[in-house]
Amino acid sequence: MKQTVRDQALAWFVRLHSGDATPADRDAHAAWMAAGLAHRAEYGRLGRIWTDLDRIPDPRARPAELAACRPRRSRRAFLAGGAAALAAGVAGIVVGPPDFLSSDHATGTGEQRTVTLADGSVVTLDADSAIALDYTPTLRGVRLLRGRAFFDVAKDARRPFTVFAAGGSAMALGTRFVVHEWSETVTVSVEESAVSVKGPDARDAVVKAGQSVTYDRQRLNAVAAADVESDVAWRRGKLIFEDRPLRQVLADVNRYRAGTIRVTDARLLNMRVSGIFDVRDPDGVLEAIRTSLPVRTFELSPWLVILHPA
Repeated sequence: MKQTVRDQALAWFVRLHSGDATPADRDAHAAWMAAGLAHRAEYGRLGRIWTDLDRIPDPRARPAELAACRPRRSRRAFLAGGAAALAAGVAGIVVGPPDFLSSDHATGTGEQRTVTLADGSVVTLDADSAIALDYTPTLRGVRLLRGRAFFDVAKDARRPFTVFAAGGSAMALGTRFVVHEWSETVTVSVEESAVSVKGPDARDAVVKAGQSVTYDRQRLNAVAAADVESDVAWRRGKLIFEDRPLRQVLADVNRYRAGTIRVTDARLLNMRVSGIFDVRDPDGVLEAIRTSLPVRTFELSPWLVILHPA
């Protein structure tokens, strides 16, 4: 297949910024640049996007205590790895912090898993999710380290069942519910019975069946009616978004794709998205974003897609 000018520019960009470029590579690149205005324009566009990468927020943001232990990688190191992988012709992924070291149950990209806990409660983990257990004689505690989980709680009047996530908690009142951590925000949706939710600001609220509540690191928001069927549709292989912010959509889709999608302008993250998508085709969401929102997409490597204002 013949390479486009964009493909050629990307290949040169990866090579020259990988730290492994030779003098011969630089001479050949100079000749390629001199061969046409389109070559220079496409290469310049990549340079502008590369500068914007310094401002990219991560839509799969992890809890602060986990992010603090994540090693920082330079952009050159990223491209060096990308160049090596491209040369080898193999696929790879951008990985997060090693929270599997502190989790009791975890899933990988695109993987879902159902586990039965010691008390008989059943937990279904969405893709790229992790939990840690803290069961004591007086408490059944679960920490959601990342991602999303559906809880079907076994009754035990002596020991409350509480899920801790991002500075808040959700205590089951004999129920089935979902706790969803996305972009430093947590949403609790209740399918059956009720849940007592406490936010980081110490405010609390009782969330009943058919309702949800969201909190972030600062405050607990008001309880609202929810389409719980949509909130648990991932268990049936669907991602359903109804007027959801792009930041949430990217956090969900990134759990099902090898690699990650980032934005160069944080204002894009507040755009609204609606649609029904198959978890087996996460790129279908990317295509919908590309065609329905004023954004341009740039695939800087097989593992990194950039969304840029159109």
